[in-house]
Amino acid sequence: MRWAAIVVFGSCIASCAGLAPRPVTASNDGDASRAIPDAAMWTALASHDASSVFGSIESVKVIVDRHQDRVYFLQSRRWPLHFDFAARFLSEPGDTVGDGWTFNQTQYHDPQRRFVLGTLNHFAAKDLWSFELYAGDTLDVPATLAAIATIKQHVFFAPALRYRPVPAAHIAASAAFANEINVVTSAELFGAVEYQAIELGTAIGRVRIIDAPLADTVGHAQQMAALTDRDIAVLAEPPLEIPPVAGIISNQLLAPLGHIAVLAHSRHTPTAAQRDATQLPALIAQRDRWVKLVVEGGRMQVEPLDEAAATRAMSAARPQLKLRQAVRLATDHPGLPRLAAIATDDIAHFGAKTVQLAKVASLGVRTPRAFGVPFAAYLDFLHSTGLDAQLTSMLRDPAFVADPIERRRQLDAFRTAIAAAPVPARITVPVAAQIAVELAGSRNVRLRSSTNAEDLAGFSGAGLYQSVRIKAGSTAELEHGLRAVWASVWTFEAFEERRAFGIDQARVAMAILVQESIDTDEVSGVVISGNPFYQGRPAVFINAAPRGATVTSASGGDVPEQVLRYTFKAMTGIERISRSAQAPDRDLLSDDEIEQLTALAQRLHRGFLHTDVGTAQALDIEFLLTHAPNGKSPRQFVIVQARPYAMGWSGARAQTDDN
Repeated sequence: MRWAAIVVFGSCIASCAGLAPRPVTASNDGDASRAIPDAAMWTALASHDASSVFGSIESVKVIVDRHQDRVYFLQSRRWPLHFDFAARFLSEPGDTVGDGWTFNQTQYHDPQRRFVLGTLNHFAAKDLWSFELYAGDTLDVPATLAAIATIKQHVFFAPALRYRPVPAAHIAASAAFANEINVVTSAELFGAVEYQAIELGTAIGRVRIIDAPLADTVGHAQQMAALTDRDIAVLAEPPLEIPPVAGIISNQLLAPLGHIAVLAHSRHTPTAAQRDATQLPALIAQRDRWVKLVVEGGRMQVEPLDEAAATRAMSAARPQLKLRQAVRLATDHPGLPRLAAIATDDIAHFGAKTVQLAKVASLGVRTPRAFGVPFAAYLDFLHSTGLDAQLTSMLRDPAFVADPIERRRQLDAFRTAIAAAPVPARITVPVAAQIAVELAGSRNVRLRSSTNAEDLAGFSGAGLYQSVRIKAGSTAELEHGLRAVWASVWTFEAFEERRAFGIDQARVAMAILVQESIDTDEVSGVVISGNPFYQGRPAVFINAAPRGATVTSASGGDVPEQVLRYTFKAMTGIERISRSAQAPDRDLLSDDEIEQLTALAQRLHRGFLHTDVGTAQALDIEFLLTHAPNGKSPRQFVIVQARPYAMGWSGARAQTDDN
């Protein structure tokens, strides 16, 4: 380090307490520096930003004090929030920082503000440097460019520094000021992402590289079938489902709210995406060997272990999977009630998916027209065909219990038996009649899975069960659809997921949500009523895909449109993270539609959880954005699913007080 380049602060420029920030040096982590003259100083200041939406980047918080003509580059591991640093060090007589509310109102919205608050980022893999403001900052473009010019005077990477417009007004005006500063878009930055932390944590397991392509259905299935909960799966091409494993590393970026990500979150399975992971020497060298995998917000670490050390560490490192909500099953038949008539305590008859959508409708939010087919119909079908006795025998078979290969074989055979069994007319006739009444005018109908083992607190069951689309009025398609949905209870993947959580398989049953098929959707997506990236920035997180694509079943590398809409008081704003890989040339959701969706998410959050957005509990909400039949009215949101989602912040993603 070039010691002469470090600027020492004055004895007391700070708060009424007389505190001055300690200068950062190589031997003292300090509080801030007035310059970043070289890479060593950058390293001393930077944090691996676990709260970053862009994965593996290094970040330094920066404050430009326009009253004092000073720049502060914060030691950002110690001071992740601008306010904490300013409150500690920068209040002066007659020019106080004030409390958090006053600070946020003034320093992000007042044109005459004292401070410009920003972040410098370094994408090491691409050696790309950027500066950005908070999404809700209303600083005008000239003042922003002036602040960047000031920052450039104090950093060694000034020629390479680019500006990422995040505030909506700056995005709209970026073409106009592109000749004054080198602009980098969010899409370009996301394209530079090499690493993506999906689920933080530590895993102990053997490295299993799944390199058979998805197109090689036999080879890929064989490799996947061999995985156990003691393996760390390194996936060349991520599938839609994966059995319970110790850890997951994907070759390709993952949809943050896709099925694999949601399952990993539910299982507390450390999961990361690292481009070309299957080619990394560190992983190839450990193939079929024991390692400790640590997934952090900004990086992934793989440490070799011998088997004895792995055995000792395994029980401590792997969290126990727990079902926090009992599986409920009522065997009586309550009829086929329309969605509006289904109450919260009907979960034992209709399953969580149906009941929770009924709750959405009761809050005055638009849902599809729908009605419920209870568990009793499924149980009647099994009993009338003798399949209930076959199921009981299978679940008690010692070979089935002990051997996963035998388990898969018997489950496949049982589903085949369901597909061939007749559905009694006492089931199909009333359902067909109810479709004609409740869903009159619908050309197509969806039969959606609604088991008593999905959409529960601590167990989402994302992607485990099948839903089908049929033609309204077709008895043959109705019978086929009922059997297909009922059979999906007994896929190997669904069974193993329930087994990992200790769910009593004999009590698992399938109800069905019968709804009109919404075929006028232009966009589909998922919104989480919280910010999974950082507890300290309340927001809703939106993922969207165009018609024909999907967020929940996105394959590896099929990145959705990603948006954070911040919701804390005096700090609202929209941050666009990425465009959909399926629509890279346009935004799927307008700013107005993002505001509408945010309001819906907050309304449902409070209606379900009775708290303000920002708590550890959130909702996972699936939506469709439809066009009006006449093509003239504004597009409308339809909510098709809502389920609990635990945020689970940890490490640097958890909000902490300053040090």
